Amino acid sequence: MKAAAETGGTAQRPDRVEPAERAPQPESAQRTEGPEGAEGPDKAEPAEPAERQGTAPTDTPPAPRLRHANTQETHGPLESFNDWLDGLGEPDWDKVSQSIYDSPATMKAAYERQKAHREAERVRKAEERRLAQEQAERDRIEAERQAELERQRAAEQAERDRIEAERIAAEEAELEAQRQAEEEARQERERLLELQRAEEEALRQEMERQEHEEWLARQRERETWALQTAARESDGTDWVPPADRRAMLEDRGENLTDAELLDRARASLPEWRHRDRIVEKAQAIEAATVRRSRPPVATLDRGPEPAPAGYIPPYNLPSLEPDPAPAFPDLARRMTVTVAYAVFVLGGVFGLGLLGEDATGPWLHELHEGRFRGGFSMLSMAPWHQFAWPLLWLAMGIYTVHQWLPSQAAADRQRATGWRMSGAMVLAVTWFAIARTGVLLGVELFVWLALGYLLVDCVHQLNLYTARSRAERAVTDGTIGLFTGWALIFAATNASIWLQSLGINLLWIPGSVWAVLTLVVVIWGAAFMAMTERGRITIALGLSWGLAAILVPRLVGSMTSVWVAIVAAMGLFVVLLATENRRYRINHAEHRAALGHEVDDF
Repeated sequence: MKAAAETGGTAQRPDRVEPAERAPQPESAQRTEGPEGAEGPDKAEPAEPAERQGTAPTDTPPAPRLRHANTQETHGPLESFNDWLDGLGEPDWDKVSQSIYDSPATMKAAYERQKAHREAERVRKAEERRLAQEQAERDRIEAERQAELERQRAAEQAERDRIEAERIAAEEAELEAQRQAEEEARQERERLLELQRAEEEALRQEMERQEHEEWLARQRERETWALQTAARESDGTDWVPPADRRAMLEDRGENLTDAELLDRARASLPEWRHRDRIVEKAQAIEAATVRRSRPPVATLDRGPEPAPAGYIPPYNLPSLEPDPAPAFPDLARRMTVTVAYAVFVLGGVFGLGLLGEDATGPWLHELHEGRFRGGFSMLSMAPWHQFAWPLLWLAMGIYTVHQWLPSQAAADRQRATGWRMSGAMVLAVTWFAIARTGVLLGVELFVWLALGYLLVDCVHQLNLYTARSRAERAVTDGTIGLFTGWALIFAATNASIWLQSLGINLLWIPGSVWAVLTLVVVIWGAAFMAMTERGRITIALGLSWGLAAILVPRLVGSMTSVWVAIVAAMGLFVVLLATENRRYRINHAEHRAALGHEVDDF
C-alpha cells in the first residue's frame, strides 16, 4: 500500500522532482512535524532514503520556479490558484498507508471502546434502575407503613367514637327509659285516679239506681194499694192495670201523703182501666198477626237498643269466584291420588300383617324383638293403636272419591293438597316396608318427619282456601286433619323408638324428661293447627288417639312413667277442649251476627 501511495503521488505530480534532484534547502526552510505528526503550511519534502542519495546526473534540469522568484511577473487567477495548490505540499503517504493499514485495528479498538462504553452505560443504567426500584420499594413500604398507621389510628378513632356513641346512646336510652318510666308512672297514676273516679261514679250511680229501684218498688206498692182501694170503692174489685202498663201517680220528690195519693188514684183509675183494655186488644190482634220483626221499644230507663256491630270472621272467607276449567294436570293429579290410595291400602294391609302369618309374618308390634311394642320406649304405643289405620283407609277412600266429583275437578284446594296427599300416602307405605322388612331401620324417623311436613303444609293450604260447603269441610278438611293429628304423634313415637334402639342418652337427661318435652311440643303444635279456621276437631281426634295409646302403657306397661302419662292425659284434654272452644265461639258469634246482635272480638 505504501508503494501504491508513492506511485500514485508521482503520477499526480509529474512536474515535481525527487528530493535527490532538488537543490539543497536551507535548514531554516525545513519544517518539523508537530506533536501530532502533521506538517505546517511550509511543508518540507520528505527525505530520500539513503540508497537513493548519490551523485546528481550531469544533465541538471532547470530548477523549479520559486513562488517569489519573479515578483514582477503577472499571474492570473488560475495561476494563483495553482501556485496555492503547489504551496500546500505533498501528503505523507507512508502515514496515510499506515493509517489505512491500521484502520481495522483502530476501528476494532474504537468498536471495543464503544462496546465497553455501552456496557458500562448499560450497567450504570441497570444500577440506576435497581437503585430506583429499591428506592421505590422503600417508598412503597414506607407508604404502606404510613397507611397502616393511618388505618390503625382511624380504627382506634372509630372505636373510640363508637364507644363514645354507645355511651351517649346508652345514657340517652337510660334517660329515655327513665322519662318513659316516669311518664308511664304518671299515666298509671292518672289511670288509677280515673279508674277510681270511674269506680266511685259507677258506685254512686249504682247506689242511685238501687235507691231509685227501692223507691220505685215502694212507690209502686203504695200506688197499687191506692189504686186497689179506689177500685174497691168504685166497683168492689181489686183489678188494676199492671205496674208496667201504667204511669206513676207521684214523681220523685213530691212526697205525697197516703190521702193525697188515694185521691190521685181515684181520679186516674177509670182512664187507666180504659187504656189497659185497649192495650190488651192490641196485643191480641198482634198475636193473631204473623210479624217477623218489631221496632225497638223504648223504656223509662233506657232508649232503643243500639244496632249490632259488623262481624269479621277470624279466618279467610271462602272464595266466590268460579273454578277454572279442568285441565290435563287436574286429571293427572286425581289419577295420582287414586293410585297412591290403592298403594296406601295394600301397603298398610301388608305392613300390619293382616294377610296372615304365612304371607306376611307376625303382627307389626311383634317384629324385630318387639321394636314397635308398647313397652319399648317412653312414647311407644299400645298394640291397639294400629286400629287407626283402617279408619284412615276409610277416610282416605272417601277423600279419593270426593276429589273425582265435577265440583272438585279444578278446585283450588284440591290442586293445593292433591299432590301433597299422594306423597304422604306413598311415604306411609314406605314406612310400612321399612318396618316390615327390617331394611334401613332408623330411616323410618325421617320418613315420618317428611310425611308430617307434607300434611302440615296441606293444613296450611286449607287455611288459605277455606271450604265452600259442609261437604268440602267434612271430607277434605276432616280427612287431612285426621291424618295430620295421627302423623304428628306417630312421628314422636318413631323418634323415641329410634333413640331407644340406638341407646342414645342425650345430655344425660332421663328419657322420661325428653318424652315429656316431646309431648309438650307435639301437643302445642297440634293445638295450634287445630284452632285454625273454624276449629279442626279431626286433628285433635287423631292426636288424641295416639296420646291415649301412649297413656295406657305408661300406667300399666313394663316401661311406666307417671309424668308422661299425666302430660299425655292433660294434652288430650287440652287439645280437645281448645278446639271445641273455638268451634263453639265461632258458631255462637255467627249465630248472634245472623240475628243482628253485637259480636265480641276474638
